Amino acid sequence: PLFHLHKYRADFRSIQFQARFDIVYFDAFNPEVQPHLWTPEVFSRFAQALKPGGILVTYCVKGIVKQALREVGFTLKRLPGPPGKREMLRATKPDRI
Repeated sequence: PLFHLHKYRADFRSIQFQARFDIVYFDAFNPEVQPHLWTPEVFSRFAQALKPGGILVTYCVKGIVKQALREVGFTLKRLPGPPGKREMLRATKPDRI
């Protein structure tokens, strides 16, 4: 009762978000394969979808990803990754973006 999973099968750019999610797990292919998914514009859409204090997590810790997240206003922290991944990234949305 305390957890709901929302899975959308739609073009991400067409979904209208209203700051209602606590966490986004972003597992797109890396920026070399899908560069259009790792831009400040995309991360801005995630910021719109997240509640204040919401979190976006990803396994990608590349510099261009961190730069794009910071540009939107996220606060970043590198974390140890799960088995098979050395590290991961937690991006927290401030109270206001």
